[in-house]
Amino acid sequence: MALQQIFMANMKRHRKQAGFTQEKLAELCETDPGYIRQIEIGRRFPSIAYIERIATALNIAPYLLFYDESDPSLVRGRLQTMQKDAFTDTLVKDVSERIRAIADNYL
Repeated sequence: MALQQIFMANMKRHRKQAGFTQEKLAELCETDPGYIRQIEIGRRFPSIAYIERIATALNIAPYLLFYDESDPSLVRGRLQTMQKDAFTDTLVKDVSERIRAIADNYL
């Protein structure tokens, strides 16, 4: 997927997740709603400074506007993270149970 398409899709998705209309996002970015529409349909592309303004309005890190969720390498990375998280959860649960057992012996 082209970078501009990724940006457009992410901007629209994050805008909707925030519960903002194009008009509300435009207001927060101090611009015309037409400019937001043009960005979302690919007629215009914002400057770096404006991308930061959009990210601030959406309360997200700017890089998230370029994050390609369809990239298989990112999916693999997420699976590895999930596996690490599952291991950590299991470890914490095991340690917690052992601490509880020791505490029960002394109470």
